[in-house]
Amino acid sequence: MDKLAIILVSIGAALATYYISIHMNKGAVFGSAIVTLVSGFIFPHFFPEQGATLAVMATCASYAGMVAVTKFPKISEMVAVGFIAGIVFIATTTAYAGVGGKLGTIAAISCLTWLGIKKLYAMTSAQEKERAAE
Repeated sequence: MDKLAIILVSIGAALATYYISIHMNKGAVFGSAIVTLVSGFIFPHFFPEQGATLAVMATCASYAGMVAVTKFPKISEMVAVGFIAGIVFIATTTAYAGVGGKLGTIAAISCLTWLGIKKLYAMTSAQEKERAAE
């Protein structure tokens, strides 16, 4: 349950930050700040045992949600980015405990991973169209 909660919070925080930043025109920093502030108040209060971890995950995912609309034109892409961020966060929890810059690095890895997946898919689709045209 803990891992599922981390992934769900990650997806939700990335979506919320992207929505506030892009669709509400408030900017990436404001969007991330609001998500981080709200999660810092809500999660520890309502989930005393794992609330601090969920708040940290929301902060991490809010960094991932600070992407440029030119690279991530659809809000639905934030689901994949948030999922990747949650998985990477879970995988690195014990490995990099107390290391500075971890959350931003996880956010960057998540965004770059999704961009790579999109590029790979585009290349594969283009190759299939070339083969079909021959």
